[in-house]
Amino acid sequence: MALHAYVDESKKCDYIVAAVVITGGDVAAARQLMRGLLVGKQQRIHFKAETRPARKEQILATVLEVIGSCRLYVCRSRHSARENCLNAMLPDLVDLGVDRLVLERDTSTEKLDRRVLYDASRKAGTEMPYQHDMPHREPLLWAPDAIAWCWATGGSWRQRVADHVTVAEVG
Repeated sequence: MALHAYVDESKKCDYIVAAVVITGGDVAAARQLMRGLLVGKQQRIHFKAETRPARKEQILATVLEVIGSCRLYVCRSRHSARENCLNAMLPDLVDLGVDRLVLERDTSTEKLDRRVLYDASRKAGTEMPYQHDMPHREPLLWAPDAIAWCWATGGSWRQRVADHVTVAEVG
């Protein structure tokens, strides 16, 4: 069974990398459900930009419906936070059986990502294919964005996703 992981981060307080895992056979239907959330001329969902709590609840309900699982990598220190999170994430995803990884494109981190993922893949004894993509082209990147936001915001938002995530403290 093919598994795909979609990754985004939150820098609100702690540095959080969220990796949602979706069965390959469910990807097309999940994309369609996520695209169905767009309103008006919206090209993507960016959870922090949604202002109405009811809208956030609608989006989150769909996210929790389409994902198989989510792993959060939380780094309290900003020093090497992304590197530490990716180094912790890759072997976990390999152990889960993930065979495709998609990270939200951020040109300021792509070079670091390539180096860290290459090194982590070698240590894990695999060559996991990965790519960077833009959230307006890959709607499944909206899922880790929403979950990371909820976790970082805390309170009832964190409680809403707590049963759907596994958290790893890193670095």
